[in-house]
Amino acid sequence: MVKVVCLKWGEKYAASYVNKLYKMVESHIGCQFEFYCLTEAPSGLRNEVRTIELPNLGLQGWWYKLLLFKDGFLPFSENDLVLYLDLDVVILNDLSPILFYDERLVISSDDSIDRMNSSVMCFKYNTLNFLWESFWEQSDYIVQHFHGDQDWIERIMPSAKILPKDLVCSFKIDLNSKTKWSFGSWGRFLRVLFPILLPKGHVERPSSAIVLFHGLPNPEDVMNGPYDKYKEAPWVKDCWFK
Repeated sequence: MVKVVCLKWGEKYAASYVNKLYKMVESHIGCQFEFYCLTEAPSGLRNEVRTIELPNLGLQGWWYKLLLFKDGFLPFSENDLVLYLDLDVVILNDLSPILFYDERLVISSDDSIDRMNSSVMCFKYNTLNFLWESFWEQSDYIVQHFHGDQDWIERIMPSAKILPKDLVCSFKIDLNSKTKWSFGSWGRFLRVLFPILLPKGHVERPSSAIVLFHGLPNPEDVMNGPYDKYKEAPWVKDCWFK
């Protein structure tokens, strides 16, 4: 059985993001699964979402993802298949191709195909403890000198398999979502004053399994109209707004 895990820390995302993610997984995973949320604030979550309380380690946000790799932290059996998903992903199609890579760790790509983004990860449980141990032994230094958890994963495990764009793509980078006329640093100010400058047209729905919405915009920002320099993506309503 696949163990699907997400992380909800702080107030950046409401419980509704967890609940929507659950519904998308249920629609596209095609096999038995259990859904878990790592959080310090479990109120408002669906009954089907099992919660795992985050310990207070003095960390923030994405750094808590590295607990996924700590031996014994999750209530799973050794070698259980774990699929981690960020709350701001939109699932469009079958997740099976991501689940059945024969690799120790598969991970989504970042701003280029040779960089790692930890929005999507799949691995066997209790097999990658060194990712946690190597972080925790020097966590103060790493938090100060690395941008985020994915940079540490990339440094320590460069052999991880980066998923191709036909499985996981970026809304901002891969889908022709930006207007050509961004007007530089003044652009956002001008688009607020003159909405006629907002981008026209729609972002076409991709054929990939997952679309990453890392950073801004969030999925809800573009499903009913454009957001700043990004075009409208009406298909988000069909896939994400459950």
